[in-house]
Amino acid sequence: MSGSTGESEAYAAALAGLAGMTPVRLARLLDGFQPTVAWRAVRAGAHPADRERRFAHPAQGTDVAETARLYRRHGVRILLPGGDGYPSDLVGDPGAPAVLFALGDPAVVEGVPRVAVVGTRSATPYGRQVASELAADLAAAGVVVVSGLARGIDGAAHAGVVRGGSTASAPPVAVVGTGLDVVYPASNRALWESVAATGAVLSESALGTAPHPRVFPARNRIIAALSDVVVVVECHRSGGSLYTVESAARRSVPVCAVPGSVRSRASDGTNALLVDGCAPVRDASDVLVAVSLARTGADDRSGTGDTGRPGPVVPGHRRPLSDRRHAVRSGRLPTEPHQRAVWEAVDPTPTAFETILIRTDLPVAAAAQACDRLVEGGLLEGGAGWWSRVDGSGAAPSDSGRPAAGASSRGGEATLLPTDGG
Repeated sequence: MSGSTGESEAYAAALAGLAGMTPVRLARLLDGFQPTVAWRAVRAGAHPADRERRFAHPAQGTDVAETARLYRRHGVRILLPGGDGYPSDLVGDPGAPAVLFALGDPAVVEGVPRVAVVGTRSATPYGRQVASELAADLAAAGVVVVSGLARGIDGAAHAGVVRGGSTASAPPVAVVGTGLDVVYPASNRALWESVAATGAVLSESALGTAPHPRVFPARNRIIAALSDVVVVVECHRSGGSLYTVESAARRSVPVCAVPGSVRSRASDGTNALLVDGCAPVRDASDVLVAVSLARTGADDRSGTGDTGRPGPVVPGHRRPLSDRRHAVRSGRLPTEPHQRAVWEAVDPTPTAFETILIRTDLPVAAAAQACDRLVEGGLLEGGAGWWSRVDGSGAAPSDSGRPAAGASSRGGEATLLPTDGG
């Protein structure tokens, strides 16, 4: 065996395809074990993570060499953490798949800006049109659009990229919940093939895995982990897209939302996200500002790694003492506790309200009131969902850009969801 179906890859794929296997069980089997060792232990009924020997009999009836040939016939690459083709942004992620399967070229996600465009399957014509146009404009600007190839918003986003594709456009990337030989929905077969031909279709499900309700919320964590920014176009108040929002918030990935009609149930969830502090998206330029801040790091305390992505921020972390001393000398440091916490959480460059909530851990109403009072006092300058500090001389920052909500650096823990959503 060689190439993408080498020995380790073949045994990992064989493990993933055993009856009753799940991503969590697979991760436990491969935790601390090379795939070949894990396979032999499972087959012998001696693996410590399979004490009940539930996978021993299925393994004994599996031909690993035939599994490798099957993946080669379908043109599916088998990717292992740290190995060739495995996305670098998934390495070290708490939800990183133990094995990832790919059609197309998974390297298209490396070293480029990426935006997830997600939303409801029961999209309105408005939502589908916005998703398609937004995704096409982002791809034309060099941004890789990540989505789930589902009906509705996901499919419209990928269709927009494919239709507007040119040699200068960034390729699309899809993360699906089925095996890569099981197109779901079947109506998206042509789109599925186009995404695979120009970009990549990824899955943590083994070949032959049929659609199942539980796999789609799980795959959404991969979409979030691969993205610099998540944009929700339309979703219901308890829609599945909110799993992606939650996964993004846990990774401090900024979340933006497209405003919708208050009379449309398909926009209940997105409008609620806007109320919770996510920045509104009117066009691709709003998203590009958020991407720029997410990738370069609006917070100068955060270092950047080899990928250029911002380092972690601890929720509630205070600004450096030198900044506070400057404010004390200028006589402008607020004394009221909530206002002081907010002032210390805001950067000299525009800071999104979601970022302020993450850093201060204040209730939404208290943080908003503190922001308003600081604006009235001349300490902050406010915009549409963002604030920036006015320096000691009273001059506003020179950066005139408008960031998207949640343009915080990765690593913080926060779940900013509607209280009745999930």
